[in-house]
Amino acid sequence: MEKLKEYIYELLGQEIELTKLPDHTLNKLPFLFRNSYEFYSTKISKHELIFLVLDKEGTFNAQQLRKQFEIIRSAFNKPVVVITDDITTVNRKRLIDYKISFISPGKQMFLTELLIDFQDFNKKEDFRKNIKLLPSAQVIVLYCILHREDDLSQYTFKELAEKFRYTQMGITKAVNDLKRKGLVDVIGTKEKSIVFEKDIPKLWKQAEDLFVNPIFKTVYIDKKPQSLLHSNTTALEEYTDMNPGTQEYFAIERTQFYELEKENQFFNLNDENGHFVLEVWKYNPERIAKNITQKNNVDPLSLYLSLKDEFIDERTDMALDQIIKKYIW
Repeated sequence: MEKLKEYIYELLGQEIELTKLPDHTLNKLPFLFRNSYEFYSTKISKHELIFLVLDKEGTFNAQQLRKQFEIIRSAFNKPVVVITDDITTVNRKRLIDYKISFISPGKQMFLTELLIDFQDFNKKEDFRKNIKLLPSAQVIVLYCILHREDDLSQYTFKELAEKFRYTQMGITKAVNDLKRKGLVDVIGTKEKSIVFEKDIPKLWKQAEDLFVNPIFKTVYIDKKPQSLLHSNTTALEEYTDMNPGTQEYFAIERTQFYELEKENQFFNLNDENGHFVLEVWKYNPERIAKNITQKNNVDPLSLYLSLKDEFIDERTDMALDQIIKKYIW
């Protein structure tokens, strides 16, 4: 389900929560449906949806699903979206013909009942202003600012993907996001590359309101993690005059966190308290911090973005000002 969440965030810029529907809610459905599918509720742009998750495409054919789809939609009185990892070209065409919404993570999203709403939102100036950068796009901008000696215009899209360890599709989405928001120009025909504004303060001013807080969520553990960068107030000591606090913070990329969580690599993982604080980030902090930090910390600009909107004291506020003066102006 994490792959599904990532895909929705990449395309729509929205983080969603999935809640598995309890058995008593599913009692309104025929037993066959309850035994064949998993049901989740979620919300996208204030629309409440039911996700119908198929483990294997072989469990349905489009014609059967068309009838079942109507029964499920009537039972919940909410739009229903089919979720499947694999789908044949034939079934994809039939679902579109039947106007059945579906998502195949990493491949295609077809949301018939929300399409008009999304088109309308994109026409509104106030909505466009509030759209944030994709995490992958943010990585590229921050890298450009902090690694000024490494001119990104010398790299093709393929080379950028290798450099930042994204798929070619992922880097293309990131570049398109930057282009839509007026932060880069794309040059070249067969071998394309990107060109940023050379004036760093001007680039920062253009992008500042588009940056996202890199922290996805914060958790706690009781055993010190290995090979992770320090973050939060622990990292301020390197870039400012502020001394580190008593609580030790670490940053970990979201995908890596969930992989280690499945392997039970975290001791006493919980959401409330612990000896160490683990910030789960929306992107890999190592991709920007490499050759910037001398003390195994996250990069200063991501650090700034992670703290600037939090409730902070005067000393921390002054430290954040130091970061901007040192690395931007």
